[in-house]
Amino acid sequence: MGKTTIGVVNMSFIEAFQEIQALITQDLGNRGLTKNIYLEDFRYAIEELYEASMVMIVTGFCIKETMTGETDGPLGAASLANGLLQLDKKVVLITDKYSQELIEACCKSLNIKIPIEVVPFDGSDDFCRHLLEKYQPSHIVALERPGRAMDGGCYSMDGEDLRDIIPNTDLLLRKVVDKNIVTIAIGDGGNEMGMGKVRSILSQCLPEGEKISAITAADYLVIADVSNWGGHAFVAGLSLLASQRLLHNEEMEERMLGAIVHAGAVDGCTKERTMTVDGLSLETNLLILNGLHTILNKYSGSKVRENMHYEALQYN
Repeated sequence: MGKTTIGVVNMSFIEAFQEIQALITQDLGNRGLTKNIYLEDFRYAIEELYEASMVMIVTGFCIKETMTGETDGPLGAASLANGLLQLDKKVVLITDKYSQELIEACCKSLNIKIPIEVVPFDGSDDFCRHLLEKYQPSHIVALERPGRAMDGGCYSMDGEDLRDIIPNTDLLLRKVVDKNIVTIAIGDGGNEMGMGKVRSILSQCLPEGEKISAITAADYLVIADVSNWGGHAFVAGLSLLASQRLLHNEEMEERMLGAIVHAGAVDGCTKERTMTVDGLSLETNLLILNGLHTILNKYSGSKVRENMHYEALQYN
């Protein structure tokens, strides 16, 4: 049975969101996911976040070769946290020891102060249960966070098993059905939490899809070329709903990326400490960010929150 949400029916709103989604799904990394999978969850997820009270964001993907977090994830998570804070939402960031300093560096760059919880390797399930009870989130967002596969492994895009180093945070998506918590996921490789929603497709379109695909599903799933871009796109969407510019600028983006590279982050594709994300240059990342701002400028005169017609929407 489909889940019911309150959807916004407004043509300028829909067009703007379509442009945002098209911008972050050009398949610039040549992974093929955004060409093979298109979901209509994007705007529904943003509507949900607009109505949220307390949002838990989990991120951080360790690269085993360097035993440090990668550059994709922390920026998008901090960006989303920053946008939500400006809307007076409560936010907590969840990560592991490999990405803790990276998250802290991003928050410092954006001058935001929010709780950061570090999940231990041993006792991760109990710790996640504790987090759910402590923060009582209305929404949980998994952004570029590795998820467990069918065999219990936790894989990189190359099929390298990371289960012996990465704390299992799947419980944050698995144990919330009875708690009435809305779950949202952003990913770009198929091996992240939330990708279980399209696992049958991933097993067909990824070289090692059957092996590496994550099994945890989210209510709403957004697939982007780069997961950071998904986080930024959410903030752009929230900006449209709020008629308020919530998205950071390119100076802050460069500052964040420089800060986490200085703290030890590596590019997840090249495994090198460079100002790149998933093999894409700083210039490309700034181009996407500025593209989002261009869309916001284009629709800034559209009063998307006024005179809207709301209706119940069904989705699977």
